[in-house]
Amino acid sequence: MALKAQQPIPLTNADSLIIKNYAILTSHFQPLTSNSYWAKIVIRNPYPNDEQYVLSLSQPLNYSLYQLEMNTGKWAISEAGPGVSNGKRTPIINHCTLKKYSDNTIYIKIELPDIAQTTRLIKPDIILEKEVIYSSRESFVNLSFWTCCIMLISFSCYNFYIYLQLKDKAYLYYVIAQAGALLYLTGDKFFFNVLLPVRIYHQRIVDGSVLTHYNLNDFFEHIGAAVLMCGFVNFSRFYLQTKEQMPGYDQMLRVLSYMYMLIIGLPALLNISGLYMINRTIFNSVFIMIMIIACLLTALVAYQRKIRMAKHFLLANLIPLSFIAMASFYIIWYRESSQLLPEIAILSQILTFAVALVARIKVINEELTCKALEAITMKADLDELEYQRLLAEQQRTHAAIVMEIEQEKNELLQQKLEANQRELAGSSLHLHQKTKLLSDLKTQLRYIDPKMPHDQPEILKNIKSSLNDNQYLDERWGNFKLHFEQVHPDFFKDLLANHPGFTTYEVRLYAYFHINLSTKEIATLLNIAPASVRQAKTRLLKKINQ
Repeated sequence: MALKAQQPIPLTNADSLIIKNYAILTSHFQPLTSNSYWAKIVIRNPYPNDEQYVLSLSQPLNYSLYQLEMNTGKWAISEAGPGVSNGKRTPIINHCTLKKYSDNTIYIKIELPDIAQTTRLIKPDIILEKEVIYSSRESFVNLSFWTCCIMLISFSCYNFYIYLQLKDKAYLYYVIAQAGALLYLTGDKFFFNVLLPVRIYHQRIVDGSVLTHYNLNDFFEHIGAAVLMCGFVNFSRFYLQTKEQMPGYDQMLRVLSYMYMLIIGLPALLNISGLYMINRTIFNSVFIMIMIIACLLTALVAYQRKIRMAKHFLLANLIPLSFIAMASFYIIWYRESSQLLPEIAILSQILTFAVALVARIKVINEELTCKALEAITMKADLDELEYQRLLAEQQRTHAAIVMEIEQEKNELLQQKLEANQRELAGSSLHLHQKTKLLSDLKTQLRYIDPKMPHDQPEILKNIKSSLNDNQYLDERWGNFKLHFEQVHPDFFKDLLANHPGFTTYEVRLYAYFHINLSTKEIATLLNIAPASVRQAKTRLLKKINQ
């Protein structure tokens, strides 16, 4: 291939080297039919150390870098460009090593989009930058980006929590604005090249030689700007309560918000789809400045009308809106985004808006306190009316309740009297019958005494003693049974149901065993010997186990 003569380009102590004139391999280059061409550069390194550089093109074109490796003698190939997914924030750069005390030859294959639309060769500048400078800049960009992201996410979560508690839409739109700022910053700093594994981009050549480029970073940057500004405008509306107090200005802010969404959203969708390439960066920046002026004007009018929150809004927005306006003016003037102004604007709005939102919380708390006091007063009045109603109702029903209670008492007394009478009658009858029986036995024993005045058997004496004692035995058992059933309800009923053959004596004995009385205590109650108690217990257990 025929090459244009080219003198080696020497390295200097400058941080970067821009190469505008370089050799092009022309044997196979046909501008109207080929979609790529080869470029050759020769870099002389006069220094005693290998120099590390990063190479990039001044325009976003896909290219392949070919460099000869001295150790292996083979050509090392590395690709870069907007269509290359290499996990780098800026995929258009390639690393290269320039050997010491030598001329380093580098070949670059440059891809051209829509070459049929151009009438002349697109020849971008080749930029060499010291790797240490590039790495330092990348470290600073990463630090500033992740600092802003952490602060944005933290404050967004905090303000969303406050929104859930207060249901104040000003906080909701502030969170939306912060989400838009996060989206804008991620696209502006090209971090979607790191976060997303896909590469979607479109390129067109305009006016024969001007290359127009649009990718996912540009798309999310524009969508983020729309969300940010529309969220901020609506935050201003709800923070200043323009719908209730300044309806005309509220309508103006709403129209601006809808217009900006249309102006920035429609071109973004057309560009990313590749249907049509529209570059409205300057117009978007101008419209952002118009929206900022409209918000500040609304706040000034609100302050003049002595709307309470206007002062805090102006103080909180003065610094961040100034930086946003400066960033927009920078884009208008230099045709590119500033490196630091977006981060400064975001950090300043986080800090200043925190003060404004705290002031709003204070005002909301005061309003809630006033409403709470009003609610308490109304509740007290309602409670007083309810109390009077209940008091009158209680007075009406008191007499009826007293009468019912007295009637119930009388009925209970009557029932108790009747029960006592029945119990007394039964007890009297039982006592009469037993007394008569015992009296008859004593009478019969008295007939025996004169016949044997000096020789009465011991057994006869025991019978007389038992008759005297048993005159009161059933009375003691009845009292015991009454108290026992109070402690053990239905005991005797269940016992007789399970053992219907038990005699009265056995029932009495089983009750004494149930409450764990000793043999001696039972013998005393029944006026029998302890041995008799043990025998009776044995017979009772046998009868139960049958």
